[in-house]
Amino acid sequence: MGYLRTTSFLIFHDPKAPDKEKTFDAAEIAKIEAEHEAGKQDRIDALITKTLKAPAKNYSLAIEVPAGVPTEDDTPAPATVTREGLREIVQRVQDDSIIDENAFKKYLRETFRAGNEKNLRDFAWEVYGIATSKATLPDTKYRPFRDAYNTVRFKDGARFGVNEAAEPVLWAGDKVGFRTRFSSYDQTATDHAQRQTLWVKVADGGWEEDGNWGGYLQITSGGHLKGLWIDSIEGWVTSQGNKVDGTTFYDMGPYYQIWQGTKENGRPLVVENDRLRFVEGATPGKFQIEDATWR
Repeated sequence: MGYLRTTSFLIFHDPKAPDKEKTFDAAEIAKIEAEHEAGKQDRIDALITKTLKAPAKNYSLAIEVPAGVPTEDDTPAPATVTREGLREIVQRVQDDSIIDENAFKKYLRETFRAGNEKNLRDFAWEVYGIATSKATLPDTKYRPFRDAYNTVRFKDGARFGVNEAAEPVLWAGDKVGFRTRFSSYDQTATDHAQRQTLWVKVADGGWEEDGNWGGYLQITSGGHLKGLWIDSIEGWVTSQGNKVDGTTFYDMGPYYQIWQGTKENGRPLVVENDRLRFVEGATPGKFQIEDATWR
């Protein structure tokens, strides 16, 4: 769910965001659970093979050695591992009578008491983990991707838009060349500063409810425009010296709708000719925000 941002964040356009998050119905969940249960035996068989191939390890025992008895090697060999022995452990662990963790621990204490049987106890624990494991639904959460071109930036004058990323190329003298996705040309360093990323924050009138939030947006980047407020002229998003209309961020799950005012009395934000515009009656654009807590 969304929450009120009172620290700086940026905005980026995400028209490919899905309309809603992927969910699973009862039949899909039942199928995933059935496949998980069916795969348990394969995982146990693989564990048996792995255990049989694992090199034997000695485990230290606190053995009291009588005086005069040589102590060159007081560590007993690990318990012998055989396929039949492992199968027997699997059968016991899978038994309904010890599927409860307390009953399982009691079985371990009574069956593998010697220190050199740690290898068998470890095996039993892994089998128990497989036997009691539950199916996990695949992670289908939508994760937006921000790049230089879908990020909202300063455009011409005090307006804002996308597809304006520029890469600096050094030139002689007091000019810098910039190559965009669309062309290659010269601009001054001052022009480049006007194309930096737009950062804003809710600086006044902040509110939040049911994942939706909003307030008056103040610019926190942009040099001489820093401290001005986000508003619009003929719908085109721009900077203003005074705050007039608040902005609402509607949490749609995979993305945000951004409105000047509210859905009841305002206009949705869209991208028109690579520029941000609030347009009455338009299909709301899909946007994301990114701050220090994103992802």
